[in-house]
Amino acid sequence: MKIRKSLSVIVFTGIICVLTAHADPAPVSIKELPKQTTSKWQQTYEAFGRTIDVDVDICIPDTDTAPVITVQAAPPIPEPLNSELAKEYKSLDKKDKVNSFIFESTDYWTYIQHAIPPEWGKTKKDEFYAHKMWENAFDLPRYDENQAYAYKNKITVREAFEITQNHILEFLPDIELHLDTIYIGGETYYRKNNQHISKMGCYNLNTNQVFHKIPFCAAIRDTFSDRFECEPNWDTDLKGTVFAKVYSDNAWLLAARLYQETGIVCEDIPLLPFDAVRDQVETLILKGYVRWVNSVTLGYVQYETSNPKEQVLLPSWVVWCEYHPDGPSGEAAYGVNDSEMMFDGNNPYYMPLIFNAQTGEMIDPASTAEDRYMCPDLSAWKK
Repeated sequence: MKIRKSLSVIVFTGIICVLTAHADPAPVSIKELPKQTTSKWQQTYEAFGRTIDVDVDICIPDTDTAPVITVQAAPPIPEPLNSELAKEYKSLDKKDKVNSFIFESTDYWTYIQHAIPPEWGKTKKDEFYAHKMWENAFDLPRYDENQAYAYKNKITVREAFEITQNHILEFLPDIELHLDTIYIGGETYYRKNNQHISKMGCYNLNTNQVFHKIPFCAAIRDTFSDRFECEPNWDTDLKGTVFAKVYSDNAWLLAARLYQETGIVCEDIPLLPFDAVRDQVETLILKGYVRWVNSVTLGYVQYETSNPKEQVLLPSWVVWCEYHPDGPSGEAAYGVNDSEMMFDGNNPYYMPLIFNAQTGEMIDPASTAEDRYMCPDLSAWKK
């Protein structure tokens, strides 16, 4: 990384903190950011025959400082508890002929199925014929957390998330989660007669870790249009996340790929308000690239370092949206605008636009630069 000699720099674990002056609009502390940022983005746009209604809150963490931190993959549940839990869940699964019990905690993830009911038959051993069955599954982009949405399931969104958080703490203490997206599933039918197979539906929750009261929002690799064509990075892919499938407090699944904090690069950094970068998103909407905006959050984005086992979390503006790299000539709209889902992880058009919250620069989704995953220079408060 090239550094001009006239700049004062502080080096921490290969990351460089650069003390610089800023042009208007002046950056502020994260504590002052709500006073400088419009609390809601609500506007309708017309582009290439499409109407794009944007109606999202601008989410800013309620905290006093915005530190830049280093993280690494969290270790598995330690022994002997790891082996004891694996043995216990194997025994439970053998005894229960209907519901599934699985426990696995490795360097890759901690994966737990606790009394998950069969979705495609009467017992867990029933054969699954995909061509003979179908599932009613749908995204839940807007919801009342005190309402229930899953088929014949009385638990509310709030209760489903609390079940997730409580069971994570049961196995992995000190992990705080932030609810990101929800899709409803588990309601299955036979194609021949449309009769129900499953007894109830479930909540599928995508949640993210929270550090210093700031939620993890995205990995830098997520923002590039060629991300599905590149080789996966097993050290970073889906890290900082917990996927949960929740039927009830006694029937749930957790798939956790977590980080643990290893150090602080900068105790606090100045940040620009979202209003300083919003026009860039509006331009992409009007040019036909962005078809739908789901959320705008000031949160952590994971960048890579020269050490493949260590990453940096940098506070950034993150706009999760439906983005078409081919612009107006791209495929038909997906997600809430059509029949395909956004939140199940299989839609190539649902991705984050990431903005450097210090410079206002958007990370170009089309970039193929060799260093595109690396942490940018950081501007710290002058003392």
